[in-house]
Amino acid sequence: MYKIRGRIINFRTETINLKDGETAQKMFITIEESDTGFNHKHQFEIFGETKINLLKDKIKQDRFVKIDFYIKSNEWKDKFFNTLNIKNVILEDEVSMPDMSVYEEEDHQAEEEEKNKIPF
Repeated sequence: MYKIRGRIINFRTETINLKDGETAQKMFITIEESDTGFNHKHQFEIFGETKINLLKDKIKQDRFVKIDFYIKSNEWKDKFFNTLNIKNVILEDEVSMPDMSVYEEEDHQAEEEEKNKIPF
């Protein structure tokens, strides 16, 4: 299992035709990772309607995610083609700073009380 962190820059769902004549859903998610100092783009896949439905609420444009994935390889005419298959997606919550004005007001009140104290 591999892990990567990045910003979702694109996602789309396709219906594909299987060899047995059935159809299936496949979602493609492209992320840009910049933790290495470079802006590498990687495309991942989620296969199957059930798996897509489980993860689709976590897939949002321009959101940062951590992706657990595995690599699947297929050989064709002495060449290998790799697919990055998603196991799980974890949305990174935007870090929200607490309202510091409450603490600043308390600090200001404490300073005023200190000034107004009788020195003896």
